[in-house]
Amino acid sequence: MPTLGIDVGASKVRSVVLEEGRILLDEETKLAAPSQEELRRIFQEINQRIKAEGFPITGVGVGLPGTVEGAGVSYAPNFTALIGWNIEKDLKEIFPAPIFLTNDAKAFILAEVEIGAAQGKKDVVGLTLGSGLGGGLILNGALYLGRGSAGEVGHEIVDLPNRREAEDFASAKFFQKFGKSPDELRQLAAAGDKNAQQAFSEFGENLGVIIANLVNLLDPEVVVLGGGIVGAADLFLAQTKTSARDLIVNPSRKNIEIIPAAFGPSAGAIGAALLAKI
Repeated sequence: MPTLGIDVGASKVRSVVLEEGRILLDEETKLAAPSQEELRRIFQEINQRIKAEGFPITGVGVGLPGTVEGAGVSYAPNFTALIGWNIEKDLKEIFPAPIFLTNDAKAFILAEVEIGAAQGKKDVVGLTLGSGLGGGLILNGALYLGRGSAGEVGHEIVDLPNRREAEDFASAKFFQKFGKSPDELRQLAAAGDKNAQQAFSEFGENLGVIIANLVNLLDPEVVVLGGGIVGAADLFLAQTKTSARDLIVNPSRKNIEIIPAAFGPSAGAIGAALLAKI
């Protein structure tokens, strides 16, 4: 029976209906504002669409950008309106099916390992490059949660004197100093703008440093990249691999696979739908 997966971001919401690995519905909705009211409206719209299509949904998985604990989110620096909200309660009032909450990056890597780019792999690091830098870990073939929030790569401190986090260097936050969004810079870079191309080169180098740290620590088989910025992978991925290669200490791991997600922007919603089947 089909399940519904919802991937909540700071600027958009993705919804997917999945049945036996087949995508029956895949839609994206822009957030007018990162607020509880706007999210409730979008959830209601999704439910109406599900009813109109006649999908007999048996579970709803929701990926959220932050630390998911209990019925909601306890920490979400890129979507503060989520903090303290009993989102599970509201979702139960909207959708007539069991609700499953998880972190968005964990949903993303679950999709890529179950049916995507890292299918069959046992040790995988997943990174989502968007408004922030999310992380999900598959270790020994299972989603690793620690006490619940393991994988928060973006909040590793990589510049101790200034207390700057990894996501300050490898997410949309990095591009703020250029005065343009990643999408705007991507268009400029594709048109030959040298400054925009240099911005992505620096981004790629930063990302490579972060990946090298993860490889040295966890020694995964593969690193999978997701999130909106991966659409510009042709502008930074080569530099990412070079940067990581220089800093990975084990000679046999220097050429670790670093690959884009198979499901692109739909991966998080697909993973959330898979979670609702478990």
